Amino acid sequence: MSGIAGIMNKRLMDSIKSVQPPGKWKIIVVDSKSVRILNAACKMYDILEENVTLVENIEKKRQPYPSLEAFYFLTPCRESILRLVDDFTASKTPSYKAAHVHFTSGLDDALFDDLNRKLKSTGASEYILNLKELYVDFMVAESSVFTVEPITGFQSVFGDDPTCRISDSLRQTAKQLLSVCATLGEDPIIRYQSQSEGGIHPKVSPAERLANYVQQEVDDFCRLNPNFPPPRHPPQPRATLLIVDRSIDPAAPLLHEFTYQAMINDLLPVEDTANHVGVKYIHEFHQADGSLDTKDVILDEEDNVYKSIRNMHIAECSDRLIEKFNEFMHENKAATEDDGPKSTAKSLKDMKNMLNNLPQYQDLKAKYSAHLSIAQECMSFFERHKLNSVGTLEQNMVTGETAEGLSPKTIVLDMVPLLDDPHVSPTDKARLLMLYIIWKEGGIFEDDKRKLFEHAKLSRDLRTAINNLPLIGVKLTRVRSKEKSSFLKKRREKHRRDKDEETPYELSRYIPVLKKVMDAQFTNTLDPQQFSFTRESDMEPSSDGHNQAVGQGGMPNSGVSLRTTKPTWSSKKNSTLGASRATNGAKLVIFVIGGITYSEIRSVYEVAEAHNRDIFIGSTEILRPQQFIEHLTHLRGPVPLPANIIPPYVPPSPKRQSDSVSMTASLMSHMHINSSNSHLSSKSSSLSMSTSSEKMSAAYEDGKEKKKKKGLKKFFG
Repeated sequence: MSGIAGIMNKRLMDSIKSVQPPGKWKIIVVDSKSVRILNAACKMYDILEENVTLVENIEKKRQPYPSLEAFYFLTPCRESILRLVDDFTASKTPSYKAAHVHFTSGLDDALFDDLNRKLKSTGASEYILNLKELYVDFMVAESSVFTVEPITGFQSVFGDDPTCRISDSLRQTAKQLLSVCATLGEDPIIRYQSQSEGGIHPKVSPAERLANYVQQEVDDFCRLNPNFPPPRHPPQPRATLLIVDRSIDPAAPLLHEFTYQAMINDLLPVEDTANHVGVKYIHEFHQADGSLDTKDVILDEEDNVYKSIRNMHIAECSDRLIEKFNEFMHENKAATEDDGPKSTAKSLKDMKNMLNNLPQYQDLKAKYSAHLSIAQECMSFFERHKLNSVGTLEQNMVTGETAEGLSPKTIVLDMVPLLDDPHVSPTDKARLLMLYIIWKEGGIFEDDKRKLFEHAKLSRDLRTAINNLPLIGVKLTRVRSKEKSSFLKKRREKHRRDKDEETPYELSRYIPVLKKVMDAQFTNTLDPQQFSFTRESDMEPSSDGHNQAVGQGGMPNSGVSLRTTKPTWSSKKNSTLGASRATNGAKLVIFVIGGITYSEIRSVYEVAEAHNRDIFIGSTEILRPQQFIEHLTHLRGPVPLPANIIPPYVPPSPKRQSDSVSMTASLMSHMHINSSNSHLSSKSSSLSMSTSSEKMSAAYEDGKEKKKKKGLKKFFG
């Protein structure tokens, strides 16, 4: 494990290791929200290796273990605090011998005072040996990807619900971004998208609001923890946190991306795994007797085959599968001795036949068979739904040129037959229409829109999604007056490809705007007018090895056309994006308000490899095209209230001490996972964080004066 996932794993495992009771063994107690963080970053067997006997949910009725100390890993909320107090006061016998309490993030003053008061008044304080705030309140999804709350962030920021307070949503996100900064050990330079596209949010952009909230959180944290950030050896320059919103590139969530991971999430019926670090796909296969069977296939970073091909163009996946299979055969020559002269696969058919002759490698056979089946299913969908024609038209629109580098003249003539075609799905038709409207920049005439709707025969929801495009900065109705040039328009200026320039995949010519932004950041050409700083002092020339002043040349004038930039994968077939590597220079953290796409995630790995830097990208969710369209459909409705992950607190029954206590359940039963099929991340990264989580200050005083706190503290009963 590497990247931010590895850093998170190390922080959590180090915290668990730091609790060493005299009796050696300990119990871990979690709540329904904190267990998700633990579940995503750590493996059960790694946890149990640290002298942990059980991992229990604080919301469940549990058997007391008064001879064992407990490591509490809790969300700083009223419900979990009350349940913590109950563990040591609701019965004559405390649930555990002592408690080492660790919160996922900082307790606000009101909660801290309430906890102080309850522990002191009930006498439970004598059992609390220490209390720490870990600042790990976010989810790792991949080695370079994280997510925060609220999941309703897109609708909160871009919707028009008058009762929704955007600031509440952004403040919640800011607190979790503080956890990201604390986990990385960074007091970052914060930059933000100065204006949302299309004139939305004219007073202040959501990115500017969020940037200021994060700056305030980081400043407060540094003031209360003067040794933060921790020193590094060798020293490194400060990281940059760059905040943008989804309006910066509305096309990316709509385009068909033809890399393996993106196609799986766009075309196939997959669902997120319980720990949200991968997806589950139901793989159908034929058994030895010819009967059809199914198996759940988990696609995440624990699957090295999947990790090596996930960001590859689908055209290269089969070659890489054959290559990796032949590597295995070469490393295990004994397995091929009885196979005759053929010991190397030259095609997928050869590979399948050779796998059938390797009964001793059933796990390997199942893994490769699953990926072969998935790749073939993606290509079958591609052909059935005419994605070659759909994808070509999409690329012509978003790049503003054909594969030959010419200006497209027949967009509508090419689009209408696809809108009439029953083999093209209604969702794909809606995606085409949205991309057409984006390509027109100034919008389309109402009559033209009506005619196109008639051809497409879209449902009411899909028509609503298209009509809501203005809420994310896309002009829907055509206007004749000229408008000021914006970043989005400048990036669409025509740049013809040289005749001798190598042509990338025709269906993958578009480069996400975020990739261009990241490249500009590392070449110090990111325009400070378009991407402002929260602190003027941070506008000084970079100290990470570049001599240019920040923003010289500006993003649009950096000399590389978005349309002609060759996708990285097409020239690096043998590289494994996302693999562990030594990096140098300042880190870059990208946060997108409103969701990120798989093409943007791929771009992060590509730019990180090209510049040899650590880059992490986060948002409130990873968008699939269908989800994005559904979000657009509901933008004019009320913002739904987020579901309560932690159940409401119910005071214990007075008969609790005489009640029979149910059998203790471990984390595996609480979360419906087992040790053989656990997909919690495991290996620890070489990157470490010696944060101020080790710092503690006295929190109890007998006098009337109460000590306010937001740093890391320890209780002494």
